[in-house]
Amino acid sequence: MKTHYEYLLLVFCFILVTGCTTPSQKIQDELKDQSLSDFVAYIDCMKAAANYYAASTATPHEIADAAQSKCSAKFHTYKRSSEIYLTSSSPPSARAQARRGAQNLAQEVKNGMKEKVVQWVIDNRLQKK
Repeated sequence: MKTHYEYLLLVFCFILVTGCTTPSQKIQDELKDQSLSDFVAYIDCMKAAANYYAASTATPHEIADAAQSKCSAKFHTYKRSSEIYLTSSSPPSARAQARRGAQNLAQEVKNGMKEKVVQWVIDNRLQKK
């Protein structure tokens, strides 16, 4: 779970690369801040849910699935705000591509967080033995 900052860095780099052509810097900054805030809220939710379910006898994958289910609203909020941010700086002809890129990035974050929760549960259980 320590490496959730790797995903934050990935998102931030993606935002920097795609945010070069901004119609209004103030609006872009607000959209970027919202996207990053929603990202952190999703990560925090996943960490809290993993902690909540960790003591159960469920498998690590079941715990990760339960955490994702519990944090579904936070994930969709993050996904939507990152899509809005990334498409807002794109010219109309490139918005579909930017939207696909934002959706792919959000899916990578979701998959990565699931892997992190599984690994965290395994590591946590091994330490308790």
